[in-house]
This record gives sequence, structure tokens and C-alpha cells, in this order.
Amino acid sequence: MGILRAVQNIAAWSGGSAAGYLLSERVACLQDPRPMPHQFAKMLDHPLRMAYRNPTALFDVLAIQPGMTVLDLGCGTGVFTVEMARRVGDEGRVHAVDIQAPLLEQAQKRLTAAGLAARVEFHHAGANSLPLPDNAIDIAAVIATLTQTPDRYGALRELRRVLRFWGRLMISEEMPNPAYVPPGLIRTWAEEAEFGFMAQLGTLFCYNLLFEKY
Repeated sequence: MGILRAVQNIAAWSGGSAAGYLLSERVACLQDPRPMPHQFAKMLDHPLRMAYRNPTALFDVLAIQPGMTVLDLGCGTGVFTVEMARRVGDEGRVHAVDIQAPLLEQAQKRLTAAGLAARVEFHHAGANSLPLPDNAIDIAAVIATLTQTPDRYGALRELRRVLRFWGRLMISEEMPNPAYVPPGLIRTWAEEAEFGFMAQLGTLFCYNLLFEKY
């Protein structure tokens, strides 16, 4: 499915109560950023979202290798955690972090069903206080999460703390996220937190920004 078709389908899918929710949440998130309520978890792995959110293609960009230690910050229902766990192999480790316990429970069930839970450590924690040691992470992925975090600079400082030197950070956003902001603003935040910009991929509708800790 092409991106234009996906956008059209998202627009159709967002009718009724979903449209009202997204509109009210977009206004509210601009004024007071906060996580999407877990009651809307079905949106996270809805087939229409997966039409433009292909986990395999997403992590091809990051080049996750067997044996790496990676972080899925704001893991939600674990839809991306599964692919990360597949790629790190038996010798690698995935740290899946979410502030909402019901979402973390869904992620645990998903990884267990996929036979990959042994490769994952689940953490009920916020982005501003990661239960991880300094310089422990090779690659961190923050997907539709940073803009929902009240203290974005605090979250970026924590990401910098836990990443190893020359570790990579991917911040990814999508327009259906009520807290969506354009990529230029994300880049400004990250560079102010002393991350080095590497690349921008995707479109304004759904983009991926790559950084490194130097």
C-alpha cells in the first residue's frame, strides 16, 4: 500500500469518536504533553498503522545486530519490541520501558507468545528515570513517545546517559500521534541535548530521525 493510500485510510479510520479524540488530544498535548491513554492501545497495532509502520523496514535502518543491547522506550503493546528481540538474538538484550502498566502487560504477553520474552527485560518506568546503568545501551528507539513526555529535555538527558558513546538514537514520529511535531523541532531538541544529527528518513507524515552520542 502506498503512503498516499495509507494516509487516505487513516483519515477514514479516524472518523467518529477516534477523530474527536485525536482533535481534542492534539490541542491538549500542545498545552500539556502526556502519554496516550492505554484504553486506546488498539490504535498502536491497528492494521492501518502497520501499513506505514513496518517494523522490519524500521529496524533495517538502525542495523540492530546480534548481541546488542537495545532500548525500546515507550514500548506500548510491544509491536516493535518483537522485531528488536528477534534481531538481538539469544546473546542480546532488549529493555522495554513503558510508564503505563496495562501496556507493559500486553507487551509481555506478545513477547511470550512470540517465544522471545527471555531476551527482553520489561521496566515499568518513565522516560525521565530509566532503571538502567550509564553507558549500557547500543541503540535506543523512541517511537511516537518523546512528544508525549512532559519533560522532553529530561528524557533526552536520560537517553544520553544510558547510551554508550557513539550509540545510536532513533526518534520517530507520525502525524496521527496527537502530540506530533515537525522533524525540525525534534532535531533542535536533540541537538540541544548534545546528540549529533545523522540522518532524516521517511516523510512528514511519518519520519525517522537518527542521532548518535558523541
